[in-house]
Amino acid sequence: MPSYDPWLSTTSDVVRGAIIPLSRAGDCGLAYANCLPGATASTSTTLPDCMVSHTWSALFLDLVAAVVADTLELGEHGKVAQRLAEPRGAQKLLQEVLRKSCQRYWICAFCVNQHAGICNGFGSEPTPRSDQHSRWDAGRRDTVTGGIFGLCSCSEPKYFDGPMCEMNKFDDMMGLLQHRQPNLRHLVAVDRRFELFSRAWCVAELVQSYLSNLPQTVLLLSNRALDVQAECLETYYFLATLTVLECKASREEDRLQILAKIPDVHEFDVQLQAVIFGSRGLLRKALAGFDRVDAAARAARRAASAAAASEGP
Repeated sequence: MPSYDPWLSTTSDVVRGAIIPLSRAGDCGLAYANCLPGATASTSTTLPDCMVSHTWSALFLDLVAAVVADTLELGEHGKVAQRLAEPRGAQKLLQEVLRKSCQRYWICAFCVNQHAGICNGFGSEPTPRSDQHSRWDAGRRDTVTGGIFGLCSCSEPKYFDGPMCEMNKFDDMMGLLQHRQPNLRHLVAVDRRFELFSRAWCVAELVQSYLSNLPQTVLLLSNRALDVQAECLETYYFLATLTVLECKASREEDRLQILAKIPDVHEFDVQLQAVIFGSRGLLRKALAGFDRVDAAARAARRAASAAAASEGP
């Protein structure tokens, strides 16, 4: 991927610019994990030790750094990201990882067959000059060059819903893996801008994992507690008023499908707040310094919940 820049390229860029082209097999396509050297029928059926939640809009560097940091049992991924971006940094970290353990991580970008879904298009074009159109247009362009990604011409059948779709089975897969893999964990790779918490699929994964009592590990850029300052206070308010009704997905159909699975949006939002702020919440330590604004946050959550309920999906 000639245009790759560790400090600019997102996971979406890497999927479009590298994973999809490299995983095409003749006129068909495979999951990239099945194209790696040494991939065999036996290894492809080996169960993962950890499932990873992340957002494609974040830096690919940070996704890799979070997985490496988790393997090395580090509490944050920022320093690992810096090392990965250095010349030969990846090779040096690889040696450390190989000495440490041999865990298997399930990451959708690598383990889902992108040729059975998104490889030949960017989804329906939203109304021009709308916020949705801006996000759609950004998603089809290389973050570094600004150019529109080329499309794949393979003949692999596409499935965006139904039994054959690989992209909407996270909850089913989590239940199956928990049954077959007793030590399964869930790694939450939080990006620099906390965008993970605004993505509908990610939020659904977090709540499902939490309610399933799956051991969750969260990795931030830094485990330094957020300061009660303007920028961090804005992040705190965003998290405190979070509702699944305002979360986004690359396809509007996916967002509506996720909402249709939620019998009680208010109860879901309560569980989402527990995932973030609760006694075993993902960010309880990082947000510990916000106790004095918690009353205001609770009021903000109630106001946001009431407003969202009145507007509907």
